[in-house]
Amino acid sequence: MMSIISNEHKIVIVLAIEHTLLQMDKSILEKVQTKLRKEYNSSLSDCYTHPEYLVKVLKSLFGKSYPKIVKSVSDYLKDFSYQKPIVEFLDKIN
Repeated sequence: MMSIISNEHKIVIVLAIEHTLLQMDKSILEKVQTKLRKEYNSSLSDCYTHPEYLVKVLKSLFGKSYPKIVKSVSDYLKDFSYQKPIVEFLDKIN
């Protein structure tokens, strides 16, 4: 049961990240995915258990604009913010 719940959280978080990056531009999503793959041998779904990968990639690609992206992800997840795993993820990327 626990893995089903955490898998649902993972899916919601990945969708939030994808949605945010696609809103910017499809090429942005592709750049983030490429950098995750090259630097961490990871994908967006790995960011659920390793949010530090996402943080480092976003900071390296977007510098001072990084907080705006995190805010957009947070806004997307606000309806799920009563769930502890979502809150923990957001705390780690902020």
